[in-house]
Amino acid sequence: MIDIGNSKYLPALLFAVFFFFIETPAMFEADTIDGRQAVIMFDEKVDNELLEQYSESIEYIFQEIPAASITVTDVQKKALEMSPDVVSITYDMPIKSSAQAIPYGYKMVGTQSLVPATLTGSGVKIGVLDSGIDASHPDLQNRIAGGACMMTIVDKSGCPDSYNDDSGHGTHVAGIIAANNNTFGTIGVAPSSKLYAIKVLDEYGYGTTSTMIAGVEWAIKQKMDILNVSITTPVNEIALQEVMQKAYNSGILIVAAAGNTGAPVSGSTSSVEYPAKFESVIAVSSIDQYKKIDPLSSLGKEVELTAPGVKIYSTYPQSIHASGYQYLSGTSMAAPYVTGLAALYKEKYPEMTNVQIRSLLQKNAVDLGAAGRDAYFGFGLVQVDKNPINHEINVPYTTDAKGKVIFDTSVLSARFGTFNVYRGETLVGKNETGDKWIDYASQGTVTYYFHPVVNGIEDEVSFITLKATIEEPKISDLRATKWYDRYMMYLYHEKIMTGFNDGTVRPEAGITRGEASVLIGQSLGFDGAVRDTSFKDVTANVASSGYVQSLLDAGIVTGFSDGTFRPGTPVTRSEMAILIARAYKVAPVESGTVKDITAKVTGYQYINGIIAANIAGGYADGTFRPSAHINRAEFSAFLARAINEEIR
Repeated sequence: MIDIGNSKYLPALLFAVFFFFIETPAMFEADTIDGRQAVIMFDEKVDNELLEQYSESIEYIFQEIPAASITVTDVQKKALEMSPDVVSITYDMPIKSSAQAIPYGYKMVGTQSLVPATLTGSGVKIGVLDSGIDASHPDLQNRIAGGACMMTIVDKSGCPDSYNDDSGHGTHVAGIIAANNNTFGTIGVAPSSKLYAIKVLDEYGYGTTSTMIAGVEWAIKQKMDILNVSITTPVNEIALQEVMQKAYNSGILIVAAAGNTGAPVSGSTSSVEYPAKFESVIAVSSIDQYKKIDPLSSLGKEVELTAPGVKIYSTYPQSIHASGYQYLSGTSMAAPYVTGLAALYKEKYPEMTNVQIRSLLQKNAVDLGAAGRDAYFGFGLVQVDKNPINHEINVPYTTDAKGKVIFDTSVLSARFGTFNVYRGETLVGKNETGDKWIDYASQGTVTYYFHPVVNGIEDEVSFITLKATIEEPKISDLRATKWYDRYMMYLYHEKIMTGFNDGTVRPEAGITRGEASVLIGQSLGFDGAVRDTSFKDVTANVASSGYVQSLLDAGIVTGFSDGTFRPGTPVTRSEMAILIARAYKVAPVESGTVKDITAKVTGYQYINGIIAANIAGGYADGTFRPSAHINRAEFSAFLARAINEEIR
């Protein structure tokens, strides 16, 4: 990739990573005079004029990322690389299914002990990114809900039979996931799930980066729940990484084969291949019937789970193998076991996000090898979730139509003593012991999880789920599923934040010094009657004037050296810390753990103080960013936490 001066990291460059397995034909190594297919990725958007000028032809323009599949000569490729708008341009290289030729894993992953026993993956949409699926196979009847073939991107005649499998690999993977529970053949882990065949490999098991990306884009548009990728490449490609991350961010759980390259070579710590190596993907290694690692399985810190992958019996196109079944080995066979189990989890816990299901898969895995996560088995052998739904515990709740939700947790406290509460994925109640627990929410449906705490340790796999439906109040620009909803609704309930004349609260809008003064003044019960103030720019004509003067009299706010208050100026994070710390008498702290807060930062003691009091926090990179402006939602969260310790 070319580094164009100081241009920013080029995420949009053509990324035409060619996935290859075992060997790369010499034709891909030599310079070319004739055109060759490549993937080009741009910084922001595809430049059609540039491509028309410097390519033989434009084969396909991707829709989810700023990239295209084009045919170029070496000279044209070099010219395109010089464009500052191009992030990457790479010739398409082959991708290949991750399996060798030559199953039993159904019992190993616990599918004979389902709780409840009726789980079958019903209604769960699974995209199988592979060589297609034989929809006519007797053991896959009614399992294939649809599909698409992407091979025309590299060959105009590449989809003669739509997404039908002419290789065998995709049908074998499909059978492990969802072969019918009938009187013949084999049985899949999730035999009632809906499979979608996304054909990105040809009859020889090869495809390209272009077909792969297009396949993932299709899965995003079709709103798949899970994507199985039994395909690998040793090449780290920006575009592939970006489209996988976009799929994950859209809510798709992605499961992929770690690869069949064996242990890392000397000097390397990982042999896991892409896309399994990406953070957005669950990398799966392979074990045999004795729970021993497959010698050919790729290994490394990226391995997240392991599953049976040696001599797995599954469906196969009858046009290729007369019996319609075949034994195959490899991480390609291990990945669909995880995919099938993930479908059972999704059916059992339909309200869970892909992130939550991923976490639960990790927690339920049977640890193998070294204690904890390791480079061989990851968190361990993937397993069904054997916990009874809600342990037959009911958690009643009531609402007051003003934003307050009151939960009757008496049964929880009697059964477990101590429990943690999650609102979606966020911990909102830690080490609770009471018979009542309170939250705040606007109109909508909110999912809560109550986890027992035993000897100070949260039971991560045994929990009670509750979907609370809140009828009132309805605020047009608030959603119960947003992280800030509980904080803004608390202020609304306490009549501190009343909103604007149009009925909105504008959570994403910035907040000014004047607006912040109103909120803090109202929370403290100060006199807000408009009047002239000690500041020359805050007269009785300024709506916040009464609260500004009251806060000044209380020593909470100060002005600038020129005698102004500047009520219309946006509030910074450091100003927020000073205001809240002074208003609620939060003890200042001289030193803290946030790396960009030093004695040189105005109000550093207040910032350290509110962090120590768990009123505010820093960012994932360890910074606080004191000069950054905050919006109304963020300010509301800090203010609500300062007022009410129960919601910190």
